[in-house]
Parts: sequence; structure tokens; C-alpha cells
Amino acid sequence: MKFLKIFISRILGRTKPFVLEWMSGVKSFNLHAKYSFSERKPDCDSEQLRYYLIKHCHIVEKGMALPNTRDGFGQPKIVDLIKRTKTYESFGGDDVGQIVRDTLRQYRKFHQGKESLFEYGFIDEMEAFIDSSVPASKGGLKLLKKRQWDDWSINQYDDFVSFRHSVRDFANKPVDPALLKSAIETSLKTPSVCNRQGWFVHYYDNKSKIAELLSYQNGNAGFTDCIDKLLIVTGNLKAFTRYEHNQLFVDGGLISMNLMLAIHSSGLGSCPLNTCMPYSKEKKLKTAAAISDNERLIMMIAVGSLKEEFSVAHSEKYQLDRVLVSH
Repeated sequence: MKFLKIFISRILGRTKPFVLEWMSGVKSFNLHAKYSFSERKPDCDSEQLRYYLIKHCHIVEKGMALPNTRDGFGQPKIVDLIKRTKTYESFGGDDVGQIVRDTLRQYRKFHQGKESLFEYGFIDEMEAFIDSSVPASKGGLKLLKKRQWDDWSINQYDDFVSFRHSVRDFANKPVDPALLKSAIETSLKTPSVCNRQGWFVHYYDNKSKIAELLSYQNGNAGFTDCIDKLLIVTGNLKAFTRYEHNQLFVDGGLISMNLMLAIHSSGLGSCPLNTCMPYSKEKKLKTAAAISDNERLIMMIAVGSLKEEFSVAHSEKYQLDRVLVSH
């Protein structure tokens, strides 16, 4: 009997991590199914509708940015875009309509003299919608010139990113909140799927709260006490739709890297801390951090001031031939 108990205990010990990971995977899918928006009925939730509008507005923007834009493209989408923008505004939403109207202004200008391509009433409906606000340059196209790239080089960027390291030995000096928030603002220029920007950056500066939140994470032992600010990057499930389960983590990773580079450019140090954990633990962490159920954890970022001298892990990087696969 004793041998049997030991055998069962060992089996359970080996299988438990896999069971927890499987359960976390199922929960991850369920959350995506619960909160992601439907392309057919996106107006059940105002936040989901907002992301739907940004996605479809960006489709129009991309259509005008192609080398050979097809005349009259996207009419059904634009009719839907106008209708659902009005619905969103009836919910009290006032942060997307200007983007949509400015985009459609350029669409209308692009098709000046080509009115015969459109169905009867389409131009009148679009113009009436556009004219309900004044231009504000919030959407449409930007004109760039190649010479704008002349101020930068790959060598400059290589020097910049080569000097960024994960810092685990911060100075005993408070981080200027305004400086850090400026870095966060700079990171918001990160690209995302259809410009939806489905992320949040949660900011914590209370030392006891930071210590509490870090207790759920296993990679900060030994330097917890010198972390001055803590950021938690999350992805908003409501920004994504079907077949985009992984996109939340792709976009979240993009802004996280941009954020760390912006922090680096501000003369501060940072250290990314992963949030790979069973969902049961993630849920407890989100509760402690006051993070909504419709958000998924991307990573934590520890932030602190730099000492005059300090050591970092060497972290040797792969050579090009180790990762480049030519076809």
C-alpha cells in the first residue's frame, strides 16, 4: 500500500504541471471567446464596437495607401462604417468619429470627379456624415519623404539597442514619474494589428503594492527591494476578433519592447519580468493589481534609476547565421 501511494504521488507530481497548463489553455480560449468582438454583431459592447470601427477605418486607410488604389473600393464597408460610427456615438463614444470622418474626407477627395463609380445616394450620405465635423487630421494618409530617413542609420540603432540591458541593480533614487510617463507615451507609437492598439500599461509606484504584486512572479528574487516603479503590460481581449487569439500577445510584445527602448532612451533602467503562470495564479495577480477580467497579462517591467556603475548579465546573443533562414 505504501509503495502504491508513492507511485501515485509520483505520477500525479509529473502530470500536474501538464494538467495545469492544459486547463490554462482552455481558460485562455474561453476568455477569448467571451470577450473578443463579433464581425457580424460588434455593437453589443461599446468598447468592442470601438475596436471594430478602428479596424475597419484602418482598412480604408490601407486601401488608399496602396501603389495602385482601386477606384471605388470598399463601398459596402464604408456604408457599414458610417452606420456603426453613428451607433457608437449614440452610446456616448466621442473618440473615434473624428478619425473615421477625416479618413473618409480623404477618400472623398481621392474620388473627386469619379462619382459615377458609386451607387446612388452613397456620396450624399458620406458627405453629410463628413460635414458634421471640421477636419482635424486624425485619419487618412500622411505624406512622407525619403530624406526624412537621412538622420538615422543602422549603425546608430545598433549602438542604441546593444547598450540596452536588463538591469537588476538599481540606484536608491526615485524615478521621476513625469519622465517615465513620457517614455510610456512615446511607446504608444507602436504598430498593431489594424491599428487597434489593444493594450494597457498599468503603473504602480507604491512600494508595498509593488512587493505584493511581485510576489506572484518568480524572476525578481534578489532585487525586489530596489525596484522603484512597476509596469504591467496587458492585452485587451475586446480589441480582437475570431482567429486572433495569439494576436493579443504579438501586439503586447511589440509595445513591451518599444516601452523598454523608450525607458532606455530616457536614461532609466528596466527589466522585463515574464508572467507565464497558471491562469489560477494570473487571476489572483489581476485581482491584486486591479486589472479587469478582459485583460491578459503580457509582462511586468521593473523600472529604476541607474547607478554610476553597475553590472548586468552578459547575455551573449546569437549570430546572424544562427537565426536567418534564407529561401
